[in-house]
Amino acid sequence: MERLRAEAGDDFPEGVTAFREGMAVHGRFGQPCPVCGAKVQRIRYATNETNYCAKCQTGGRLLADRALSRLLKQDWPRMLDDA
Repeated sequence: MERLRAEAGDDFPEGVTAFREGMAVHGRFGQPCPVCGAKVQRIRYATNETNYCAKCQTGGRLLADRALSRLLKQDWPRMLDDA
């Protein structure tokens, strides 16, 4: 909030979006994580998507995508090294 206030001054902040350069992996599925270089993963549900770095944020554990993990069942990779 402070950064937006500093950027906008007394004006209404234009171009406010959820995608910010300071967010390391948001909106960067498939690209390397800027911290560790691991491929950014995603979870999709309906029209929503969450991006995360499995190495930095979950200790290498891949989070289950509701539809795909149900389809693959036991073949769903549990850890980043298994993928």
